[in-house]
Amino acid sequence: MFFILSKILDIILSPTVWIIIPLVIALRLKKTQHIRRAVLTSLILVLILTNGFICNFFIKNWEVDAPDIPTNKTYTWGIVLTGGMVKYADGHPNRISFGSVSDRMLQTFHLYQQGAIKKILVSGGETSIPNLIVDNTQESINVRNLLIKMGVPSRDIFVENKARNTYENALYSSQMLKNYIKKDTVVVITSALHLRRAVMCFEKQGFNVRPYSADILKKDTQPGILSNFKPSEKSLENFFHLTREFVGIVVYKLQGYI
Repeated sequence: MFFILSKILDIILSPTVWIIIPLVIALRLKKTQHIRRAVLTSLILVLILTNGFICNFFIKNWEVDAPDIPTNKTYTWGIVLTGGMVKYADGHPNRISFGSVSDRMLQTFHLYQQGAIKKILVSGGETSIPNLIVDNTQESINVRNLLIKMGVPSRDIFVENKARNTYENALYSSQMLKNYIKKDTVVVITSALHLRRAVMCFEKQGFNVRPYSADILKKDTQPGILSNFKPSEKSLENFFHLTREFVGIVVYKLQGYI
């Protein structure tokens, strides 16, 4: 039930919905003054939520940009969380395509290649909900297959394919790695925007965590003047993920997950 409610909450947290709501309200208003206020509210939301400068300000203050692991440091386990590393195309059933957060997988491969981690646990299961959401990506299995094709020995890759959210990532990973929780530190690899909540969940399950950020969205370079005013649909998406993480932490605290 919690999983289903979280997916419904995603709709409410969408900035696009925030923009549409005042316009829908405007259609039901009769007074011109009230209609203008509703439309103006929608326009202001558009200007704010599509502004790259404003979006980048909040992202820079939220993302966890963990430092690189020194070349002489080695951990036994690296745990990479699924959530869009690969995608499935109906037109090409035998083809595995990279997803929007594929950098998580590439950073995991990089850590393994440099010897920073000895074994990889890919954590994440199917997120289908009957009649609501269809998920046939088999992401964990496909990520494992891609890592093998990239040169990682199959004996060093393990799959946890039951988790549907970050809490379950940590819970089921703790069950698989229960012999390592107290005596070792694990490297948790996920998007920088998501890393804050992920670390809290894994620490709640008793892990000693060494965070490692992937898919970093913040921009440290000074943008041009035009960039500060140019509307960006990417900013809408980033605001959604940012809001989702903030609300996620609040909800997880209420649920006792962190």
